[in-house]
Amino acid sequence: MRIKIAGLSIPLTVAFKEQDHVRETEQRVAELFDNWRRMFPSKTTEELLAMMTYQYASYYLALSRKREEDLKQLEGFEEVLDQAVLATE
Repeated sequence: MRIKIAGLSIPLTVAFKEQDHVRETEQRVAELFDNWRRMFPSKTTEELLAMMTYQYASYYLALSRKREEDLKQLEGFEEVLDQAVLATE
């Protein structure tokens, strides 16, 4: 399949079941690019793509950190539950 970002056509090999996700991602990136193009008319396409890359990487890192924190908290809950179950036996 091919996606289009910032006027560039990019070929991708994607499993059929993932194509809807890819299309939605393509649409969101295109919307962000168009919005930023309007907000920053003096920026080049490369600058806009670099800014977008940073934005998405920042979101990804924040979500990854949140996930790690959530996993640690769940592990703590699991320990408390294990102790409670052992105490009732």
